[in-house]
Amino acid sequence: MTASRNDPLENVLERTINEIDGEKITFGDVLDLFGDRSFGPVIAFLGLLVVLPPLGAIPGLPALIGFVIILFSFQIILGAKHIWVPQFVEKRSIPKDKLEAADKRARPWLKRIDRLISERLEFMTGRISVFFAAVVVTLLSLLMIPLELVPFAVAAPGAAIVLFGLAFIARDGVLMLLGYAAAAGATALTVVTVPWGQFISWFS
Repeated sequence: MTASRNDPLENVLERTINEIDGEKITFGDVLDLFGDRSFGPVIAFLGLLVVLPPLGAIPGLPALIGFVIILFSFQIILGAKHIWVPQFVEKRSIPKDKLEAADKRARPWLKRIDRLISERLEFMTGRISVFFAAVVVTLLSLLMIPLELVPFAVAAPGAAIVLFGLAFIARDGVLMLLGYAAAAGATALTVVTVPWGQFISWFS
């Protein structure tokens, strides 16, 4: 099942909160809700987790989300018919009340953004576009790792990922182009702001 093309941003969050039972939401729940071939709503939801406060400020969450998106999009690149994720990833969860708080805080902005979305330049959202977008989304996910060293900076690749997800949900080619532009901006931000010496020290 996919997300609605009407109000796609609100729809992704609202369905996740309302249709998944329990006090916590796991990644497995999200896949079951939207379907493991629903590239658009899944990456839009994961991108929102990084962008929306207070979720994006949870230590380690951006890196985990980045890993999950890489795992998901890499299999899309390879043309997998069904998406496989390890059991430990399926079971990773976030408290539903934190997602509800983020949704409540962001809802006015999500409404404004949704009003700007429509079906435009649909040829930019076809099957080949999914492949190229998955490649870019994979690279954006990798950027989240060093950007954890820069306060709030993970929102930059997260926002680009959300744009790609929304582009596929709404078949909006303009959003696809904006996603590529945002990806370029996130890459530049990473190069300029990350303390690379500190990042390299993690591995030495």
